[in-house]
Amino acid sequence: MQATLISTFSKAPPVRRFHAARCATSADRHKGALAPWQVRQLTAHIDANLCATLRTTHLAATVGLSVSHFSRAFKNAVGVPARVYVLRRRVAAACEAMLASEEALTDIAHAHGFCDQSHFTRAFQMQIGMGPQAWRRSQR
Repeated sequence: MQATLISTFSKAPPVRRFHAARCATSADRHKGALAPWQVRQLTAHIDANLCATLRTTHLAATVGLSVSHFSRAFKNAVGVPARVYVLRRRVAAACEAMLASEEALTDIAHAHGFCDQSHFTRAFQMQIGMGPQAWRRSQR
């Protein structure tokens, strides 16, 4: 009897389970994300303060959210955690500075919020794929 019961289930079509994400509307997809005005306010604040220490607690307070809610909402809105976004903006701003001037890499690193040239080089290499000096030479 048990063998016939199992063989009956194995012939049945697979059960499709309801998944809420498949039925979500475009308004529901952004539930839990920051509002567009909050993203604009935060990106402007981050770009204006790249040389300063930008802690998640400070960024969350900028838009009046708790740290845990802010972290989740920022990642839902932007696609990456806040610390990764800040690091990418710092590297991008440093790239612009390297192209615009002949300033030493150490000075550029300090001006864009990196604690030292080694930290800058590691972050740069992770994002760009080569060291900052090699990148600077390749862009000329």
